[in-house]
Amino acid sequence: MSGDGQCIFGSMKQLLLEHYSMIYQVVVAVLTIAVIYKAFFNKKNLPVRPKRDIGTSPASLGTGAEIDCVNPATGKSMGIIKSLKTDEVKTCLKAAQVAQAEWGKTSFDERRQILQDFIDMFIKNENELVEASMRDTGKTRFEATFGEILTSCEKLRYLIQNGENALKTEERKVPMLMGTKAARLEYHPLGVIGIIIPWNYPIHSIISAAAAAIFSGNAALVKVSEWSTHSKILFEHLVRKVLANRGHDPNLIQILPGMGETGEALVRCGVDKILFIGSPGTGKRVMKAASDNLTPVILELGGKDPMIVFDDVDLDWALAVVQRGCFINLGQNCISSERVFVHEKIYDQFSKLMAEKINSLKQGPPEEGHFDFGSMTMPAQVDKVEHLVNTAIKEGATLLAGGKRNPAYTKGNYFLPTVLSNVTEKMTIFNEEAFGPVCTLVKFSNEEELVRMANGTAFGLGCSILSTDLKRAERIGSKISTGMLTINDYGASYLVQDLPFGGCKESGFGRFNGPEGLRGFSREVSILTDRYPIKTPVPRLIRYPIDPNSVGIIRSAIYMIYQRGVANKIRAAINFTSQVIRNPKLLM
Repeated sequence: MSGDGQCIFGSMKQLLLEHYSMIYQVVVAVLTIAVIYKAFFNKKNLPVRPKRDIGTSPASLGTGAEIDCVNPATGKSMGIIKSLKTDEVKTCLKAAQVAQAEWGKTSFDERRQILQDFIDMFIKNENELVEASMRDTGKTRFEATFGEILTSCEKLRYLIQNGENALKTEERKVPMLMGTKAARLEYHPLGVIGIIIPWNYPIHSIISAAAAAIFSGNAALVKVSEWSTHSKILFEHLVRKVLANRGHDPNLIQILPGMGETGEALVRCGVDKILFIGSPGTGKRVMKAASDNLTPVILELGGKDPMIVFDDVDLDWALAVVQRGCFINLGQNCISSERVFVHEKIYDQFSKLMAEKINSLKQGPPEEGHFDFGSMTMPAQVDKVEHLVNTAIKEGATLLAGGKRNPAYTKGNYFLPTVLSNVTEKMTIFNEEAFGPVCTLVKFSNEEELVRMANGTAFGLGCSILSTDLKRAERIGSKISTGMLTINDYGASYLVQDLPFGGCKESGFGRFNGPEGLRGFSREVSILTDRYPIKTPVPRLIRYPIDPNSVGIIRSAIYMIYQRGVANKIRAAINFTSQVIRNPKLLM
């Protein structure tokens, strides 16, 4: 670039930097005006249905095993909820089928209306929902607000604005031989979607899957984890109220409490598709049980995601990204950065700064004050993390922070945020999903070694790469076996709801989120019809009994259309024409 060009570019860059705040405010103002316009001046007349009685959900009438709902941050019981037995799950299915038969006929405008009501529900009841999640999981108010409320509202907003476009009828191309026909692809509801979710985001996981299912015209049966069941009482009541107030059957979305028996009953009861989010072991059992009825499944089975830090990054910025990647929701996140690969040139400094930062943060009961971290949710998961950390130290890793249960809080499920350095690919913690507050730092020196180690586990869900060299980041990313790649950020792709979510290898298959998620909850129907309002004749060429000359005409047509070379095509066309002249009635 010439000196003048550099000067102009530099001036423009400086101008943008100086007026960034003003430009940002203008953009926000324009977007706000657009939202207000859509809300008040672009309304459509929708059918007004009489309100329904909210009633009692069949999912609340269980008589099975008792679930003691314990606050993991305090160890105190919040009450008993009974599981659903197999026959009770079937009752829920029948109620969902009745609701779906009516709901499947609704317009996209009506479906958008319900989803907007759900957003209003989240905003109006934000504090109650946040506290319900905190009590159920032990997470902090920040994690509950960010991970349950914001993400849910964004998912609903995406569906409202983009869902119809993802499911609209698609015109498809027809070959020359079928020129009188028109082809299209339609997306129809499947029926009832069975959804089995884990305990880490008990509210968002329900609405994220259920909203996509109902926007596609289905009903949803959501089986929640026995480790985070209590919040379902409030959430189910609010969801049913939204549906009933608009005159829809409140049994369209049902939240099923239970343990393994309930989950197996849901898989086997006759739902039309299953979405399972959980461990690979349970996912394999779900798939095996679903195969008895040939029920299709989507499996999201966790990961051992790599976070790659190159030596050209700003350290303070990179530390902030890695800390979120490792410790968001105390590491109880399927896309948690469980393996952090740091270039050897910055490894020692990075490790020291990471340990200092984590040691300075506070952990405690979220309802008793402001803390950076709350408790873990499952006692068994605390045991697993403790075992993996102790094993790593025995195998040669260096403990820089945490590494044990928090001695200040013995009544809850507290494990201190942990940093381990000198982790190698032969260690147990390098390969097994921890699903807890552990940052494992792995040194790398070259790209070949990095790619080999990053791909060295059975999982392939997500991957994050931090570098100022975007070409290098994308080159390395293309070599990683992953379903999702994020460059210079962590987890941001989840807020981009237009991107599908899912992985490869033992992280599962199928996708939710994005157009692919909506279509995954749909039955694809291929339709071929007449292009013009005239009857297309069936030529004698293909009628029974078959004329002996039919084969010759068809062969000539094959060579004329598909053979390479202009000369060959001309010869075939001459042969085709001569045969048609000799047998004109075969094309009538």
